[in-house]
Amino acid sequence: MELLIHFIAGVALSVVAAFGIFKLRSHILATLCIVLSVVLYIVLSYMYTEMVGLQFVMAGMLFGFVAKKFTFQRYFVVTVLVLWFSLLVVYYLHFNIKGIDVIANNQKLIQEMIEGSSLGTAQKLVLMQQLNDFLPTMKILLPFSYFFSSVVISLFIYAIVYAFFIRFKLLTSSDSKFSLFRVNEWVVFVLIASWATVLLGKEVHYLWAIALNIGMLLCVVYTIQGLSIVNYFFEKRQWPKVYGMLVLVVSMLLGFQVLFFIVTMLMGLGVIDFWMNFRKIA
Repeated sequence: MELLIHFIAGVALSVVAAFGIFKLRSHILATLCIVLSVVLYIVLSYMYTEMVGLQFVMAGMLFGFVAKKFTFQRYFVVTVLVLWFSLLVVYYLHFNIKGIDVIANNQKLIQEMIEGSSLGTAQKLVLMQQLNDFLPTMKILLPFSYFFSSVVISLFIYAIVYAFFIRFKLLTSSDSKFSLFRVNEWVVFVLIASWATVLLGKEVHYLWAIALNIGMLLCVVYTIQGLSIVNYFFEKRQWPKVYGMLVLVVSMLLGFQVLFFIVTMLMGLGVIDFWMNFRKIA
């Protein structure tokens, strides 16, 4: 219930925060407000409990901050990096000072869910073993998991706040530029190098762990780029975007395998765009 209250309040306040920061004439004052919100989130999350609502407010503030010279790419990069930094700081403060291991706590929670389920004893033992086997990987992928959370929050707040800014004519539909989202061309070589290290360099554990996180992180970024390419084609041919939403919903209903296939195709589209530049040949 507490999480739901944080969620609703955070979404509402994110819109208010975006308008407030956007209306501030002082660039320095707007920056100071954002810095204070980050500090407040870290302190409150460390002292009490994770303030999910404040993550939304921070994203809203950052939207208002970049809205005067708005591009989706600028909003996405700034917001994801700020949220990611905040989440990581809170985690390491909890882990190193309070001795709270979030992963271990989540493991216990999942174990309790498995034990309380209606599955047979043999199935429970298999799931418990799979969970224990996956635990080391969960710890390695902690930075990526927080990056992914930051991406989800950023996109969610973008969809909500952008709609309000369009409604009140603070932005126009042409200001979104989501369809033009494209990472720098050299990033694809980082992607290739990271996965090559994952496949060949497991002997050096720390290097392998860093490469795995970078590889997973860039896979998410290129999936978003692939989605932006599809969005560009929809805009170019003036197709209703609701068709794309229907495809996504249907793929989710058909199961994880279908959804995974579509996500993989989008990621591949984003990577291949380095060589093809699909927007120019559309």
